[in-house]
Amino acid sequence: MSWGQIGQPLADRQPGQLDIHHINTGAGNATFAVLPDGTTLLIDAGSVNPLDWRTNQPRNLPIKPNTSRLAGEWIARYVRNVLRFQKQPAIDYAIVTHFHDDHMGTPLNLTKRGAQGYVLTGITEVAEHIPIRTILDRGWPDYRYPRSFDSDSMVINYRQFLDDKIQKKELVAERFRAGRNDQITLKKQPDVYKSTFEIRNVAVNGEIWTGSDSSTRALFPDLATLTAAQYPNENMCSIALRIRYGNFDYFSGGDIYGVLQFGEPAWHDVETPLAQVLGPVDVQLLNHHGYKDSENGSLLSRLRPRVLVVPAWASSHADRSVLERIYSNEVYPGERDVFVTNLLDETKALISDYLPQFKSASGHVVVRVEIGGKTYRVFVVDDNTETLTVKSVHGPYQAN
Repeated sequence: MSWGQIGQPLADRQPGQLDIHHINTGAGNATFAVLPDGTTLLIDAGSVNPLDWRTNQPRNLPIKPNTSRLAGEWIARYVRNVLRFQKQPAIDYAIVTHFHDDHMGTPLNLTKRGAQGYVLTGITEVAEHIPIRTILDRGWPDYRYPRSFDSDSMVINYRQFLDDKIQKKELVAERFRAGRNDQITLKKQPDVYKSTFEIRNVAVNGEIWTGSDSSTRALFPDLATLTAAQYPNENMCSIALRIRYGNFDYFSGGDIYGVLQFGEPAWHDVETPLAQVLGPVDVQLLNHHGYKDSENGSLLSRLRPRVLVVPAWASSHADRSVLERIYSNEVYPGERDVFVTNLLDETKALISDYLPQFKSASGHVVVRVEIGGKTYRVFVVDDNTETLTVKSVHGPYQAN
């Protein structure tokens, strides 16, 4: 059986299936994929600052499954649990979409350190518990676009981690290159799935795939034409990618956005240019957690996702205006199912009329694509334990 029964642990993935796990720790993004041949990919490993920078008070976040460990260790334990059938489980590829704590982990207000002195948080803590073979980010090797990160505590800590692992030959670091479809590849049986599987690097640092071969174009102006205050912000520089397996398409865009505030230049809208090169997808991870500046009409009408996953950890995830666009048949027709990983009580009060429409308000959200990529199911898995107990099953959906 290639799916799970409600109340029972999620059935093990079978060879040829594509699994995409949206892991809920309550502290940021983490998406773990097991590709058809068993190659593994982790996209982000968030661990937010335990103190809110606005108030300098503890964040009121429900860490999942509990507060006995930090988010990075919970992510690593989840990955090991999923890979328990492997003799030597490892993450073949890890991607840090951009340099924010809810995507990579912050060292602030933490004391747990690795042997070489860097703080264990987010991605650095994941690697303490399970090997990472290759890591891709938007800044390697100099970390100077659009400005230097020499005084950024997160990037300093992360680079100390990279230097240690690279020196020990335990890890390879690469800059993520837009347009490429040969940077993240199947490691175990590439020939078996060569004609049906692809990961396309869609965008990074404002460099956007044109939709033709591996060519790209620059969305952002040359920095020489801008003042430092006008430089692209961190969210706009996020890594975006598409996973394709047979008829199935999945899109992940980090924290890019496309709903501009008054006075913002048009090039701050990263979603619309991406929409022009991306066709319909089956599943989309919401950009910027469904914050109010994300998921514009151009993107939604072009992608027309059947399933949308909201990686939520704050009361602003997801914003009412975003939900209005998502559920609007004027934006795009047809059915759509929305799964939220972690809906806070404050958010429930703000969007109470949408709650009955959600397929989940808490839990890990697992997309399982069947062999060949023609159909898929979505499982909501209990995030209060490590048993991978299935709470609900949705589908099968037909991949487009």
